[in-house]
Amino acid sequence: MKKRYSLLTITLILSIIACNTENTTEVPVFNIHEYHTVFVNEIVTTANTEFVKDATTLNNAIASFLTVTNTTNLTAVKNAWKNATISYAKTEIGDVGIIKNTAIHLSIYSWGANENNIDTFLASTNNISKNTINSLPTKSRGLSAIEYLLFNDDENKTLADFANNRRKDFLAALGNNLLEKANSLERQWANYSNTFINNTSTGINGSINNIVNQINVLLENNSRFKIGEPAGLENTSFIDTDLLQAEKSEISLTIIQENINSIKNAYFTNTENGLDSYVSNITGNNSLNNRIQNKFNELENTFTSLNNTSLKAAITNNNNMVTTLYNQLKELIVLIKVDVASTLSVTVTFTDNDGD
Repeated sequence: MKKRYSLLTITLILSIIACNTENTTEVPVFNIHEYHTVFVNEIVTTANTEFVKDATTLNNAIASFLTVTNTTNLTAVKNAWKNATISYAKTEIGDVGIIKNTAIHLSIYSWGANENNIDTFLASTNNISKNTINSLPTKSRGLSAIEYLLFNDDENKTLADFANNRRKDFLAALGNNLLEKANSLERQWANYSNTFINNTSTGINGSINNIVNQINVLLENNSRFKIGEPAGLENTSFIDTDLLQAEKSEISLTIIQENINSIKNAYFTNTENGLDSYVSNITGNNSLNNRIQNKFNELENTFTSLNNTSLKAAITNNNNMVTTLYNQLKELIVLIKVDVASTLSVTVTFTDNDGD
């Protein structure tokens, strides 16, 4: 009897195991290589190509303005600067690995301009050449310096100032230098892309680690330097809109929005192999992804509510949506810096004290 019972028990256990095996759906392994490919080809390369196009348009607009210095051409070159700056913001998600080590991004846009240094250079007799432009501090060239020359004064004074040939030569040299840097950024990524895509290491030097850290860099810089400190919400209670990025052109909010859009694209992508898939693959659910998506939705609603004002005006007028935007970014930082990093075993190498 005991033997029969034991045999029956074993048979039942084996049957249960067999049924469970048949009903189990194998969770597919996240394809890190495919995610890297999407990140490079669909996000970074697309942004770099757009920036080169807009930097070319800006350089051409500068040439037209310097040939015929009038109101129409001034408006055109200002608009071209805005477009180039906004497209540059989309490239910042790609400031990772070897690219970050070259400091190419800082040479393109190290905001805000060193106005005294620029004025001193203009007043000097120093030769204006490719080498001298490259030797200037980053805050005295690139997009920052061009903005200063085009947007610092009212239209009449700006037109009058550009009667000065040295000022014309300097702006022309800045435009050429910016286009060279845009092309250099595109070439550097073309040379680096295969190495980056094939780096599937999960360690501190792995591409996944670099991407998550760059997402955190952008979030920290936007919350602290682009909103918190100018609005008196971080490190000080005093409002200082001069600290805003693109303060003179008043496109600060648009730049921030493009940074956030690029982060969202890097996290979710338009494929089934986004960072969200990696997270859900590990956790077995979409709880964290849903919280992150909800935070992006909240940010988009806040941007929409600020559509009819500049960030400078919103801060000056004590618009409470500025505080809301700041707090939402801080909440997203926690989700990425703590929850996502922990889930993916990413080592966070950037802190909010590092700056740009």
